[in-house]
Amino acid sequence: MRFFKLILTGLCIVSFSVLEAEESIVLAKKGKAFYTICQPEQATGCELFAANELQRYLYELSHTRFNITTVCKKKSIVITTENSLQEEEYQIILKDEMVWLTGGSPRAILYATYDFLQQLGCRWVAPAYNFYSGTDYYIPENEELVFNLPESRKESPVFAYRKLYVEEGRTHQTENLKQLIDWMPKMKLNTLVFPIDYEGRGTVKWDNWRKELVPELKKRSIKIEVGGHGYQNFIHAKMENETLFERHPEWFGMDASGERSKDPRMVICTSNLDAVHYLYANLLNYLKQYTEIEIFDFWPPDSEKWCQCGQCQTMGNEAERHVMLVNYVAQKLHNDLPDVKLECLAYRYTTPPQNKELNENILLDFCPIGQNFEYQLYEKGYTRNEDYSKNLNDWIKMFKGNICIYSYFRKYAWRSLPNIIPHYMQNELKYFKKLGIRGISVYSEPGDWFTYGINHYIFAELSWNPDIDVESLVRNYTDVVYANAGQTAMDIYLELEDIVRFACNIAHTSVKEPQAYVAYSNRIRTCRNRIAAITQNLQTDNFIRQNLKRLDLMLEYTEKSIAFMHAKSLNNEDQMNQLNTDIRSFLKEHATEGIFIPHRN
Repeated sequence: MRFFKLILTGLCIVSFSVLEAEESIVLAKKGKAFYTICQPEQATGCELFAANELQRYLYELSHTRFNITTVCKKKSIVITTENSLQEEEYQIILKDEMVWLTGGSPRAILYATYDFLQQLGCRWVAPAYNFYSGTDYYIPENEELVFNLPESRKESPVFAYRKLYVEEGRTHQTENLKQLIDWMPKMKLNTLVFPIDYEGRGTVKWDNWRKELVPELKKRSIKIEVGGHGYQNFIHAKMENETLFERHPEWFGMDASGERSKDPRMVICTSNLDAVHYLYANLLNYLKQYTEIEIFDFWPPDSEKWCQCGQCQTMGNEAERHVMLVNYVAQKLHNDLPDVKLECLAYRYTTPPQNKELNENILLDFCPIGQNFEYQLYEKGYTRNEDYSKNLNDWIKMFKGNICIYSYFRKYAWRSLPNIIPHYMQNELKYFKKLGIRGISVYSEPGDWFTYGINHYIFAELSWNPDIDVESLVRNYTDVVYANAGQTAMDIYLELEDIVRFACNIAHTSVKEPQAYVAYSNRIRTCRNRIAAITQNLQTDNFIRQNLKRLDLMLEYTEKSIAFMHAKSLNNEDQMNQLNTDIRSFLKEHATEGIFIPHRN
């Protein structure tokens, strides 16, 4: 534990073995603070940020300024590192009129700070995106600010990696990325993942945000992960003034016709050591320049094709060749930059290779991209889900390193349909916890965050503790976002969970009988009628009315999608085409309201 200057007789900092319940303490009353905030003399940037956040929100709670000091007296809120705790473990202790916010690292101290504020009633259910208009959080105002901790609070995460992906970055901008970063530690999310250059388009890339975001990420101690689909970022035909292919055609993958290919989706000839060395040298040079990167994602091109030359084929199947290349890079990187962790995917080939072992120092993300959300991943009834579950368990048996789940709890292919899945996510994460999975992630597009906001909020809570009461989380979210319409909104979200993944145009969902869609549509109509009635009768502010309107637009989109599936069940292609056109126009009309991301074309 880091020590402070103490003016306190008889208090031993490390004497936390006695954890008796304490009476309530008054932190402030009528503008007078009875406590000070005590930070370490040589605090890290994250610890300084924690102290400042504590001061900021205590002021919002009580309209009282709490002083920050390095001299801990009686009646202090002490921010300190406790070396006996694990890296992300923290404690909140109320003892002898002292509040201790301790953590195994500065990041954990920040978690303890936000948890302490939540005990005082603060809620942050979404990033402060402009379209929320301040309904993303709740800070109660107190003339008398009282803290009561029935017993000491000790917390640690179930999943070590709790990640958000920028991925396609269709709606990310510097401003909303800063808002996302500000929200992440409040929800104890610890990793933000950026593409080095998404699909080589030059538009969604780490370089675009790096200068402004690194300081924001660092002061919150958020892990920076960069990479993605992109062997071709380090070796491609146009490198060296577009001469590389002409000079070394043998480095590039051979297609089925026997020709060496310039196609960026073609993986290099991995049996050619010179090509592999060239790739690694460029990767190493990149990481030496971008020293903030803690995890690097080393993935093949998306929808990649592998070299068909005879030498490559003798190395094994695609999965085995992938493992060989990743192992080579991981070993070299471990020697050259031991603090950088390499990550790779089990994506197109989720079946583990039989003849090659993945280096245990690599972080593996398992990607069930074709998952059917009518069933849990572990349930019987859908062959692809069953295969994913089997393959995941096979990876666990044969791989000694850490496995994460690259989840699709918010999926681009859903086209912003409100596939609300709080209980589904909990069931999945409980299953992953049982298997010993070490991490979980999800996409984070701001453009339809309001649609998936409840998923994002509950995902974050579950990634820390999958056993938390989901019903209470749903109510937390709806009470903050919808205020006195919270119960109605909660009922509607639970209806959406029971409807959309079965009734709408969701990838891999089965087509039902026509009468089923009539019943689903009637249930959505009932939900819309409830919103109409409560909007008419409820006394509430314009921002809450605006959120209810957004919820109604989500229901309207659901109706349209159910109608599309109804037409599909009747094989009515004309009606399907007409509805598809209508849906595209509808999404475009509401493109800037935080609920829908329109089709690309």
